[in-house]
Amino acid sequence: MNHHPMKKLLGLLLGLLATPGLSQEPVVNTEIVTIALNDSVAGLFFNNGKSVSQFQANPTGIGEPLKYKGSPRFELRTSEAEFSLKPPLPAPHAWVTLPANSDRVLLACLKSGDSTVKLVAYDIGRARIGEGDYRFFNFSRSLISVIFGEKKLAVKSGEDALMSDASWRKEVGEIDIAMAIVKDGRVKPVYSSQWGHRPGRRNYIFMFDGAHDYKPIKICRFFDVPPAEPETTKP
Repeated sequence: MNHHPMKKLLGLLLGLLATPGLSQEPVVNTEIVTIALNDSVAGLFFNNGKSVSQFQANPTGIGEPLKYKGSPRFELRTSEAEFSLKPPLPAPHAWVTLPANSDRVLLACLKSGDSTVKLVAYDIGRARIGEGDYRFFNFSRSLISVIFGEKKLAVKSGEDALMSDASWRKEVGEIDIAMAIVKDGRVKPVYSSQWGHRPGRRNYIFMFDGAHDYKPIKICRFFDVPPAEPETTKP
């Protein structure tokens, strides 16, 4: 009989210790921008933490920022009603893990016809890309060599790389660009042009396998304007 109060106290303490661990699910607080890398995406929904919102992505440019505060697992569903069902919920139409501690995330949407959307999430926060910078994403099966102005880099298949120059943050102008694929130890030029440059933009270049041998690389260019720096209060 005398042992029961001690057991109850021990059980209560163990319960209190366990509770924080169960409730400490990570929360992502960020802005999301979208781009469709092939066909447009519409008719899907996501929970932004407070309510259910429509999700869309267009191939014409990066969309307006969407506020998001919620689980790192970002899910798209085909109807608003699915979010109100009792658990376990049906499998989502698509999902992706969002990067942690980023003030802006780019969701690239890969979709052809009636196929399921594939989501790829990129951290495009201030720490990853600044005004005037260029980030190259290689979705092709080739190693791509890029010469951009005075800069050079090689982007492996499935990887991305940043190009940055202090002058690009200040000057409007034209930048010469050339690309080549490296195959069987040989360098094959595949693209040459001159791109207009604006300092206030952050630039994203997606590179894919081309549809023809004479055009082995397909290039999609997009940009966004970075979010304003948070105001600092004067002492």
